Amino acid sequence: MMIKIATAIVLIAVAVPPLVLGGIPLKILCAVIAVLAGCEIASLNKEKNKWLTAILNIGAIFAMVVAPVDQFVMVCAFYVTVLFAIVMFDETTTAEYAAYSFLISCLVGMALLGLNNLYTFHNGFLLTLYVAIACYGCDTGAYFFGVFRGKHKMIPRVSPHKTWEGSIGGYCTGALLSMLWGFCLCRDMMPAGMIIAGSLTLPLLAQLGDLSFSSIKRHFGIKDFGSIFPGHGGILDRIDSMIFCLLFFHALLVLGGLL
Repeated sequence: MMIKIATAIVLIAVAVPPLVLGGIPLKILCAVIAVLAGCEIASLNKEKNKWLTAILNIGAIFAMVVAPVDQFVMVCAFYVTVLFAIVMFDETTTAEYAAYSFLISCLVGMALLGLNNLYTFHNGFLLTLYVAIACYGCDTGAYFFGVFRGKHKMIPRVSPHKTWEGSIGGYCTGALLSMLWGFCLCRDMMPAGMIIAGSLTLPLLAQLGDLSFSSIKRHFGIKDFGSIFPGHGGILDRIDSMIFCLLFFHALLVLGGLL
């Protein structure tokens, strides 16, 4: 537990300044996330030489973030074509791995694109914290409610330790904290209805993201995507919930006419 807490403090200390400053520091943070995520996706493959797919994944994520909107489909088409070309000519790379690589890379790329748009059109720091509070407030609440009140297993085949008590407690924690933050500090950027809608749905998306990535890890027979963060695993283990939340929140702002 002490290792987890210490690592979490370091992660917060590293991540918060770029999120506050935006601009170049934020781009550097996103680049680091893209590189680490691309390498972890490549590690799902059992082959020894993972450098080719790692470079491909990293390049695809970068391209999804920086390419013009009308070229996004072209980026995805090129990426999936190269992936399956590798499958055809490299017997150690399976179609299953290619499909998961494409899926996870697209999720990461679109989430980083959504984060970039928050800073382009709005006060990105306040809105990102709104999403993060809903996401990690739910995660933290679920952990403590699960530890102290958890009795009924949720989906053991996906995540054997998650309980319904933890899920409900986490949802309420994330929803209440994000709603308070939204009405106190984001009222000038979002109408009340959007704050309420976001606070009621983002904790659900956080849990869906966590469970979705847990199912991928269980499918590939791994505990964590990486080991770069002691007690926390890899970058994908830390941002799995946030990926889904950023995607949904970005879509919510688009539908609301704010992006």
